[in-house]
Amino acid sequence: MNVSAERPNVLMILVDDLKPALGCYGDPIAKTPNLDALAGRGMRFDAAYCNQAVCAPSRFTLMLGSHSTSTGLYGLGSQLRQVMPDAITLPQHFAAHGYRTESLGKIFHIGHGNHGDPESFSVPHFKEKVIEYVDPESTGGGQLTREEAYFTNQQLDRIKSLPRGAAYESPTADDEAYADGRVAAETIRRLHAAKQRRDTEGTPFFIAAGFARPHLPFSAPKKYWDLFDPNSLPMPVNEDLPKDSPTVAHKRGGEITNYKPVPEDRDAEFSDELKRNLIHGYYASSSYVDAQIGKVIDALDELKLADDTIIVLWGDHGFHLGDLGIWTKHTNYEQANRIPIFIIAPGTTKPNQSTGQPAESVDIYPTLAELAGLPQPSGPQSIDGVSLVPVLKDSTARVRGHAFHAYPKRTMGRAIRTERYRMVEWKTPGDDPTDAEYELYDYQADPNETQNLASLKPDVLAELKAILASYPEAVQKDRRVPTRSSQKNLPVLKTSPIANRNLVIEATIKGPKPHGVVVAQGGREHGYALHVIDGEPVFDVRRSGEVTRLRANIKVSGQSRLVATLDGQSIGLSINGGTPTTMPSPGLITVQPKDGVSVGSDDQSAAGDYEAPNPFTATIVSCDVTASTSANAP
Repeated sequence: MNVSAERPNVLMILVDDLKPALGCYGDPIAKTPNLDALAGRGMRFDAAYCNQAVCAPSRFTLMLGSHSTSTGLYGLGSQLRQVMPDAITLPQHFAAHGYRTESLGKIFHIGHGNHGDPESFSVPHFKEKVIEYVDPESTGGGQLTREEAYFTNQQLDRIKSLPRGAAYESPTADDEAYADGRVAAETIRRLHAAKQRRDTEGTPFFIAAGFARPHLPFSAPKKYWDLFDPNSLPMPVNEDLPKDSPTVAHKRGGEITNYKPVPEDRDAEFSDELKRNLIHGYYASSSYVDAQIGKVIDALDELKLADDTIIVLWGDHGFHLGDLGIWTKHTNYEQANRIPIFIIAPGTTKPNQSTGQPAESVDIYPTLAELAGLPQPSGPQSIDGVSLVPVLKDSTARVRGHAFHAYPKRTMGRAIRTERYRMVEWKTPGDDPTDAEYELYDYQADPNETQNLASLKPDVLAELKAILASYPEAVQKDRRVPTRSSQKNLPVLKTSPIANRNLVIEATIKGPKPHGVVVAQGGREHGYALHVIDGEPVFDVRRSGEVTRLRANIKVSGQSRLVATLDGQSIGLSINGGTPTTMPSPGLITVQPKDGVSVGSDDQSAAGDYEAPNPFTATIVSCDVTASTSANAP
C-alpha cells in the first residue's frame, strides 16, 4: 500500500455566517440536533474566533493559514492569485501529498468581482447559489436583485439601480429547492465516488463542502420556520453602541439595507416585527443547514468512512442579530468574530470534549497537516496559525493565551481577545501608537459590551498593548497591484486638501481591456474616483453619500491620456485631448474625505459606485491630481 493510502480522509464543512447559536454551545432556542451530535463526536472549541469578520478575507485566512494583516487580502473583491500568485493553499498542500481535493458550494468567496481560486482543487468547483429565492414575490417577479448581482458578478457598476430582494422567505418547498440541499446531495455522491476510489486506488480524499445558510436572505423551507414560536425568540438585549467607544468602531446599515423590507436609511429604527422576523429567519436557516449537514454525516457513516476521516466544521464568522443595534457582521465586536469550530480526528480526539483554548481560523491549516501526517506548511505565504493537536489530545493543554483578529475601516482595527478581555487598537499602520484609539471590554463583568473600559483600566490596557506589539503592522490592502502587464512602480500621490476646491485629475494608462480604479480619494460619504469599466473611462464624484457619474461613452485600448475635471459649473472627462464629455456639476466636494489618495485600486471604502478595492487591470504610466481654489480653474 502506498503512503497516501494510509492517510486519513478529510471532510471540511464550511458554514456561512454561522455563529455559536447552536444547542451544543448552550443556546436554548436553537434546534440543531445534527450539529450537536457532530460536536459530540470530538472536540468543540468554545473560544474560537475568525481572523476577520468578512466572507472573502475570512476564507482566505482559513485556506492560507495567514492573517489578513499579513497578506493584505481584506476585501470581498481581493484577488488571491493577483496579490499572492505563488501561495500554497490548504487543499494544494494536501494535493501535493497524494490527496484528491474537491470543493462544493461556498468555499472561497465568489462574487463582488471575485472568482474564487480554481487552482486550489484537483477538479472543477461545484458552484451553487448564495442568494436564492423560490417565491417570485421575493424578487418582484424574477428581477435581478442587488445581492444576486453582487454574488454572480453581474452589473457591479450599477448595483444601487437594481431592486432589493426579500430579506426572508418561507415557502412550502423541498430541501433541494435551495442550494444547500443540492450541495448536500452532491457531497453525498462525491463521498460514494471517493469511497470507491479509495478502495480501488488507495487515494485519500479532501472534500470541502460549503453551505450558504444562515447567510442572508433567510430563505428556508417553511417546515424549518415552523420549528420556532416567534414569541419565544430572543430579542436584542442591548441595542446601544458601547459607551465611550470610538466612532470608527461603530456600524449601522451596511449589507442588510440591500434587502426589503429593511429601511434603506442606515440610521433608521427597525420595528419589533422586523427584528423578530430577521431573528426567526436566522434560526430557521440554521436549522435548515443543520439538516443538510446531518444528511452528509449520515452518508459518511453508511459508507463506513467515519473511522478513517477527519471532520472539521467551521463558521466563517459570527453575526449580529440587533445587539449593539448592529445587523450582520463587519465589526470587531464579539458577535461578529466568535465562531463554532469542531474537530473530530479518529485516534486523536475523544467524544464529548470541549476546550477553552483560544483558537483562530488560521490554526486549522497546520492542525490538519499534523493530523494527516503531512509536513507542516511553510508558505511562501506567512503561516500565522499554530497546530491545535496538543489540545485535541488534552483539552486542558494550551498553545497560546489569546486570539488575534482585525477589521479595516477608516483606520485598521487590530484586536487581542483573551479569556476575559478584548482590546482593539484603531490606527493607521505605521502611525505612532500614541495617536491610536482603543477599546477594551470585560466579558466577565460586561458580556454585552456596554462600556469601553480603555480609559478606566490602564493596567489591563497596557498588558494587552504589549501582546499586540508582538504582531507585525498590518500590510497595505492588496499590496501587490494586480495587473495583466506586471505593473511596477505605481505613482505615489500625497493626500492634499480637496474640500471646496476645483479638481483636475490627469492620468495616462496603457494596456488592453483596462478595468478598475485608476485613482480614488474618499469613501462612502465624500470623494471622487477616476476608473474604467470594461475599457470605458468613468468619473465618479461623491457628495454626502450620493454619486454623480460621468461616462466617456468611448472605449480605450493601448495608451490613453485621461483628464477628469470638477468645478462649480460642470464635471468633465476627456480622452487624448479630445472634446470633453461634460454634464452639470453636482457641486464641489464640501468635506475633506477621511480616506486618502490611492492609485491602482481603492484601498479603503469605495469612493465611487463600485465594490472596493476594484483593482486596475492595466498599466498606469502617470497620474496627478491638482486641487485649486481659483475661480478660473477648470
